[in-house]
Amino acid sequence: MLGVLSGVGIELLELFVTQPLLAHLTGKMPDLSEFDRVASSVKWLSVSLAFTWTLFAFGEELIYRGYLMNRIASLIGDTRTGWLIALTLTSLVFGLAHSAQGITGVIENVIDGIILGSLYLAFGRSLAIPIIAHGVTDTTDFLLIFFHSYPGMHAAMT
Repeated sequence: MLGVLSGVGIELLELFVTQPLLAHLTGKMPDLSEFDRVASSVKWLSVSLAFTWTLFAFGEELIYRGYLMNRIASLIGDTRTGWLIALTLTSLVFGLAHSAQGITGVIENVIDGIILGSLYLAFGRSLAIPIIAHGVTDTTDFLLIFFHSYPGMHAAMT
């Protein structure tokens, strides 16, 4: 339940606070054009949701929070400062890994990485909550794209 609530919270923050603010500051919405095929396509929505829960939620959390954060913290030192540096560096790498989404998408994903990493640390370095939260946010995004309701995408698809 905490993962679901966290995912909903991240999504609300993104759609109603960070994305509008970043779009205003940068003049650009995140570039999600690589997901245009999901709009109105049950086939591509199904494929995207399967990837969401396997590669994106499980895979990315395992790599970024489960492996990289732990590896960086162990190299720096298993201290509060070490974990803070690990959280920061991992979140930056996570954001940059989403560079196809443009500057707004990168910054949004850095913020998401900080939140997901903080959840990981706050709940005893358990991946369960970040995996579920990540899956909920990506599932919501794909459903919004499918129903032509993702902010800023309608213009690109018409």
